[in-house]
Amino acid sequence: MLNILGLNINHADSAACIIKNNSLIYAIEEERINRQKHWAGFPNQSIVACLENAKLRAKDIDIVALNTNPLSNIKNKTLFFLKNYLTGNKKKEIFLRLSKKFGIKKKLIEELDFKKNIKIKYVDHHISHIASGFYASGYNKALAISIDGFGDFSSIVISEVEINKPIKILKKIFFPDSLGVFYESMTQLVGFKTYGEEYKFMALASMGKPIYFEKILNNVFQKEDNEIKLNKKYFLHHKKNFAFNFKGIPNQNKLFSEQMYSLFNLHEQLSKNNITQITMDIAASSQKVFEYFVFNLVDKYLNKKFSNNLILSGGCALNSLCNGKILKKFNDLNLFVPFSPGDSGGAIGSAIMTNIQMNNEIPINLKTPYLGNSFEDGQIEKQIKKYINDENFTFNYHNNFKNLLTDTSDLLLSNKVGGWFQDKMEFGPRALGNRSIIASPISQDMKNIINSKIKKRENFRPFAPSILLEKKKDWFETSKLNLYMSAVEYIKEDKRKFIPAVTHFDGTGRVQDVDKNLNPKFYSLIENFYQKSKVPLLLNTSFNENEPIVNKPEEAIECFLRTDIDFLVLGNFLLKKKVTDDLKKI
Repeated sequence: MLNILGLNINHADSAACIIKNNSLIYAIEEERINRQKHWAGFPNQSIVACLENAKLRAKDIDIVALNTNPLSNIKNKTLFFLKNYLTGNKKKEIFLRLSKKFGIKKKLIEELDFKKNIKIKYVDHHISHIASGFYASGYNKALAISIDGFGDFSSIVISEVEINKPIKILKKIFFPDSLGVFYESMTQLVGFKTYGEEYKFMALASMGKPIYFEKILNNVFQKEDNEIKLNKKYFLHHKKNFAFNFKGIPNQNKLFSEQMYSLFNLHEQLSKNNITQITMDIAASSQKVFEYFVFNLVDKYLNKKFSNNLILSGGCALNSLCNGKILKKFNDLNLFVPFSPGDSGGAIGSAIMTNIQMNNEIPINLKTPYLGNSFEDGQIEKQIKKYINDENFTFNYHNNFKNLLTDTSDLLLSNKVGGWFQDKMEFGPRALGNRSIIASPISQDMKNIINSKIKKRENFRPFAPSILLEKKKDWFETSKLNLYMSAVEYIKEDKRKFIPAVTHFDGTGRVQDVDKNLNPKFYSLIENFYQKSKVPLLLNTSFNENEPIVNKPEEAIECFLRTDIDFLVLGNFLLKKKVTDDLKKI
């Protein structure tokens, strides 16, 4: 079997993964190592981590797969370039991007000592997204839709996929038309200008009214048989001097034109620090427009005679609000969204496609998101003792894991907030029970406490409920599988009063179904809490404070010490602050 390294390079969420002996054994985003959120560039440290965890040398890698193919859609690219970019600065950006892609072999050889005959496999960006979803889903057939900003000159690729057959492309939407660019533009318009803040915009959508739906649909888009076609006068991304800034921490330039202010009669710029009704209404309206086009795609291309299964991937598949509405609107449909549908997951998708082509097999271990670093108790204890001189906390080692679960759930029931650090780190944007901040969902004040004192973020932001898989049908209106917090779902009305900390303004929650086989430790903790509280779920949010999710024990301890987290479970160790009550009075 060939050893395959998959990469997402020189784009946001740079990442690497490795397939060895036909199994996906390790994957990590560069941001988790260098601590720079959404970091874009060449993932040197991720590559080294892949090799170390796979117990391989660089020279043992047979093929490097990239989730991009410069030759994809070459005719469309060339025609657009000749028509629009012969003058201006854009051509410099394009040539630099191409030189980095074609220079990958030289870089690997010179900087990381890869063998000189290392093979580079370029896999189309959207095919990589589609593969990361379909081959992990367990479906034999599916309609697969990849939606993002852009990748290899496409923003949307719609396909039918079947095991052991080539991917059949049904439709492509090309640059400059893009649902992803539309959504990011509207996010910027209301003041969320940092790259990757669309999830905040989405959280606001449930608080507003979609009063601008028709205005956006009839002006920002050109109506052509419900096709996705942007009205270019409202956008800048296609201009000959516009630059996409994907180097280091992404810093996106303004995507929309001044015409957008006029459309909404805005006399001053909106700010994320001053959320107003118009902000919420623009968010609600933009979300409805996004859903309108996604629903149309599903309606138009889902051929039930072929399959009733739908795969969504690409960065826009992180729109969990839309995904939840798909489950409700198309209630006889099976939906699967991979744990990392965005660009970091494209590294996995490119490696999967390359493995299928070169090893003639679909790799195994594609279902689990737990693909990162893990630490033994001895390593954890060594890090704890580095901080013990601060005398800010006590720590105890539990020989019996059941006793640790009991102590942890008791702390949660007393409204303490904890860090939960176990086993292999998750890959992708969601904390799924191994690098999580956890709390009781029962407390009325818990949402505000965590937002203000620990996460230090906007108070409208919701928290996810992680529920025992078998109990979901009793608490949520849908029972479709949702392992990776991929969809916002409605909490049953009679249950909302019991879990206010995870119930959003509209009665929904971005739920994680916790499968005992996928994460036995997190499952056991929730089960222990359920036995005492009769509530089979916990509040779960990412273990960080305006930074990438913690990777190492020392990062978890530092976050624990500098925030108002009350306790920390690191492997079999339980750390508690000595002065928690005093800190809360300050």
